[in-house]
Formats: sequence, C-alpha cells, structure tokens
Amino acid sequence: MKLQKFELESIVPNTFDTIIDVRSPDEYKEDHIQGAINLPVLSNEERSVIGRIYTQESKFEARKLGAKYISKNISKHLAGLLSQKESHWTALIYCWRGGQRSRSLGLILSEIGWRTQILEGGYKSYRRLIVNNLYKKPISHNLIIISGYTGTGKTTVLEKITDLGGQVINLEKLANHRGSIFGSQPTGQPSQKDFESKLVSLLERFSENVPIFLEAESSKIGYIKIPPSLWQKMKVSPHIKLLTPIKKRAEFISTEYQDIYSDSEKLFKKIELLNNFHSKKQIIKWRDLVTKKQYCKLAQELMELHYDPRYKNASSSTEKDEKYKIDINPLDQKSINTVASTILNKSLIED
Repeated sequence: MKLQKFELESIVPNTFDTIIDVRSPDEYKEDHIQGAINLPVLSNEERSVIGRIYTQESKFEARKLGAKYISKNISKHLAGLLSQKESHWTALIYCWRGGQRSRSLGLILSEIGWRTQILEGGYKSYRRLIVNNLYKKPISHNLIIISGYTGTGKTTVLEKITDLGGQVINLEKLANHRGSIFGSQPTGQPSQKDFESKLVSLLERFSENVPIFLEAESSKIGYIKIPPSLWQKMKVSPHIKLLTPIKKRAEFISTEYQDIYSDSEKLFKKIELLNNFHSKKQIIKWRDLVTKKQYCKLAQELMELHYDPRYKNASSSTEKDEKYKIDINPLDQKSINTVASTILNKSLIED
C-alpha cells in the first residue's frame, strides 16, 4: 500500500482524528504540533545510540538496530493506545522531516487498514509556518494592551475578560512566568519553540474581526522572548491603563504572591537579585522587612523604588496610544468584574 503525503497549509490540520508525533519524548517536549500525541518509535536513549553508531561506526548497523527498536516500540503502541481505535479512525503522522520514523509507523497502520498520511517535510515544515507567522508576516489581528503599574490586577482583569467571552492571550501564562524578578515559577518555563507554537495556535483560533487583549510586557518574559511580529504590533497598539492607589497595589501584591511571601528564604534570594540595582543599605532594609514579616510595606517600597520608575520609563513612549484610563480596586471582585465588562464592551463597540 502506498503511503499518502499531506502538505501542511495551516498550523493545525483538522481533517484527522489524531495527529501523531513519532519523535522521541525529548523532541516532543521541546515543541510539537498543538494537539498532537507522542507515540515515539525511538526512545531518547535509543535515538542517541543509533545516532552515535550512524555517524561513528556503520550506517548499515545503525539502520538494522533502528529497525529492531522501531518494531518493538510500534508493537507496544499497537497493544496500547492504538488497540482502541476503530476501523474508520484517521491519523496524520510526522517525525523530524517526514522520513523513516514516520514512514515506519505509517506503513504498518496503513496495512492494517487505517487511513494514515505522512506530513510532508515533518516537524520542520510545521516549524517553518510558525516562524513565518511570528518572524516574517505582520500580525493582522487588532490588539488592545492592558497596561498599568505593578499590582493593578492586569492579569486578573484579563482572566475576567476571558470568562466574559473576550479574546485574550495571557503571555505570562504561556511563558509560565509572572514577568518580574519575583515572577519565576517552580515548574520552570517552556522552550521558546513551545511558547511560539501555543501563541500561533491561539492567533489562528481567534477571529480577526474582534480585538485580542494582552497585558503590557517587556520584550522578554523571564527567558522567553516575545517574537518580533507580535512585539512590533504590541508597540503600536492602543493601551487601556488601569489605575490603583499604591497602598491597594501593595496589599494586592502581598496577597497575589503568597507563595513567595510565605517562604522567607525564597524571598531573601529574590531580593538579592536586586543587588545590581540598589544600594547595599537598601537591600539590608528590605531583608529586615522580610524578617519582620512586613510584607505590605516591602511590596510598597519595591514598587516605589524599583518597579514604578522602570514602568514609567518603559511606558513613556506608549502613553500617546492610550485609549482611556480606568480606576480599579484589584482586591474587590465587583470592581474587577465592572472594569472587565467596561473594557470588553467599549472595545467591541469602538472596534
């Protein structure tokens, strides 16, 4: 039976019941087509062994050993997840570049009777589309940026806009980082490629006829870079600025970052990261506030002396793009609901 090839025209093909990534778990973890499942025909270790034999010893021996590993792993998949598939099930299969790994699984599944196709060019063709969308083509969607000083509840407002049916891209959630020295998460950040895949998946899913809301960010969120096309669009998009008195912002931050404030040692380490920006005397003072558990005072001083001045410098060039300003109490759910509804309704009417 001759295997058919499928050319990827959009980021997520919807003509198949399942998309199968047959690459190793490490390759899949770094990035994959959104929605694809991982049925590796070679494990991480097996791929490494075969690669070494192929380059250093014998291509023939590498292929022979590879066939042994691939046969064993495909057998496991047939006895596992694939054993539940009905005769009408369809699948798109891909590996690194549409070569032997995807053909090995595709041939066996086709011989069984399932309709399977191999992705032409493999993952590399998918990655080219991602790069084209985020590095070469301009973003065609209309963006509205939610801005404001630290502690104004920007992320909370975005979450409420999502609940109300608005189109939202939560960049900090995609990057698994809250966007400051204090914002790292214990589970770490995704790869740059994985971040970009998820981002393009959202852009493709969203309508171009209504705006997308995003939080104002710097060009990097932790180690993740905002891709050029999106960053350029964000810089020229209108801003809605949230306003909150600093005492309320400090109280909100000390509540929002409880995972850090409840661990003094972790907080000490975060404060030490500010050594290059502030005097030793100031660092000692902040450490003392931690020891005394004066977290609201610490949050207020950090905003007054560190975050607010940096936000003011970064936002000076975008002030002319502000649509309007709106007061919010991020500690009050009713205020959050009202602000989110106001932003969403005004933006849809004006758009």
